Amino acid sequence: MTEEPEQVEVKRVLSEQEVPRQLTVWHRLYNALFPVIGGLILDFTDFVTFGPIGIYFGLLLGGLIGWLISSIYGFSTKKRLLWALLSGIYCTIPVTEFVPVATILSAVARFDKIPPAQK
Repeated sequence: MTEEPEQVEVKRVLSEQEVPRQLTVWHRLYNALFPVIGGLILDFTDFVTFGPIGIYFGLLLGGLIGWLISSIYGFSTKKRLLWALLSGIYCTIPVTEFVPVATILSAVARFDKIPPAQK
């Protein structure tokens, strides 16, 4: 009588880097929209400061919103001051109400930051 060899099942354990990560809808929305939300808020502030309101209150409101947004994104104090000043100037300049420059810049920066798909 001949004996049949036993079949042994070998399982390979994947490292954390090899395990495919399933992103929930909330994670995907967060990854897609969080960087752009600051631009949307700033563009909305710019829209609210339409016309003569922007000349009088654009620097103040835009600066405040720029400071808050840059705080959320974790910038240093010097960069917060710079972003607050630039945001205030942006909300003061006429004819920028209907062009979402801040949102476009946020989206382009996010697009540039996403790594290419791995094969």
